[in-house]
Amino acid sequence: MVIRFVVGLPLLVLVTVLGLVAETPGWTAADWAVGQVVHDARNPFLTGVAMLLNLGFGTEAGVVFSLVMAVFALVVRTPEAVRALLVVLAGWGTGALLKIVFDRPRPPAAFSMLGDMGDTSFPSGHVCLTAAVAVAAWVLTGRRWVVAVGAVLVVGQMLARVYLGVHYPTDVLAAVVAVAASSIIVLHGGPPHPRASRRAAREVIPSLGKMR
Repeated sequence: MVIRFVVGLPLLVLVTVLGLVAETPGWTAADWAVGQVVHDARNPFLTGVAMLLNLGFGTEAGVVFSLVMAVFALVVRTPEAVRALLVVLAGWGTGALLKIVFDRPRPPAAFSMLGDMGDTSFPSGHVCLTAAVAVAAWVLTGRRWVVAVGAVLVVGQMLARVYLGVHYPTDVLAAVVAVAASSIIVLHGGPPHPRASRRAAREVIPSLGKMR
């Protein structure tokens, strides 16, 4: 327990520092300059991808993810399922808490492709949820390809939030750091064991079949 906090605490401190400096005019100006470079790449295809990521990892999707994983954890009753649920709740919840602590305004609404979002910008809730779900998927499967797919998805979401004009680069970076910190603290048992995860899946599939 102590080791987890020793490792996770510096990351939480880093997020706090990012939150403080992100509110300064100089940092915001630099953030905005980087964001405009991403805006220059806008085209119909990339806009479609960004919109899908926006829809797939919004607040409603987060509630659905949490409920599904909660039911799954109750049915399977394995440490991996519980840890996966905690990773999602902790990662997404940490992002929500930081939004309250740091009241950083979003980029100018005129550049937003989603209109006036109306809430704070730091950190990105979409990126927090995406990263947390990616870590949870790894916890459940223990597969390397899941890590690779998750990493691509998270990077894509980071770029998408800046691309859509609703977050600064620092917002999406802080989201990843926040989820890394919360995941380290939650995953006290170490990485999942692939055999254990596959065995749990084999046990739950017949049970789900009987529930039809």
